[in-house]
Amino acid sequence: MLISDAGERWRAAELFVATGAVAIIAGGLLAAGVAHHPPQLLVWMSAYLVLIVGVAQIVFGAGQARLSPQVPQTRWIAAEWIVFNLGNAGVVAGTLLGWFAMVLAGTVLFAAGIALFLAGTRGAARGGWLAGYRILLGLIFLSSLVGLGLSAANHLH
Repeated sequence: MLISDAGERWRAAELFVATGAVAIIAGGLLAAGVAHHPPQLLVWMSAYLVLIVGVAQIVFGAGQARLSPQVPQTRWIAAEWIVFNLGNAGVVAGTLLGWFAMVLAGTVLFAAGIALFLAGTRGAARGGWLAGYRILLGLIFLSSLVGLGLSAANHLH
């Protein structure tokens, strides 16, 4: 990363950082609101908002902005943001409504979002940060498959 493009790279990450920060705050407020008698579904939703919609989104957006060989284009960022967050919305709404088809559609969009973040670092210089970024993308993708499996199992019962 060149010093001259540091501002551009920050701008490439700021939509993900802002959305992630809002999700972390929302998840924290939800947790605080249900702290005395937490329904299991709302505890899950709070954790999902904080960890996936919040922290993971911040790391994915900032990591891509930092690691990609060129500053990501606005259209690319918009596509990633839309796909990733529609996927998250589908997972959350489908889980809350008990509608497995929506969870499945959300997970597919979520996985597509992860694939876009992965593609966004194509051509990046090899190194520990890139490897860590890609491993994290893979682990979060695998966790989405576990979540999908749990949702399917709950749907069958």
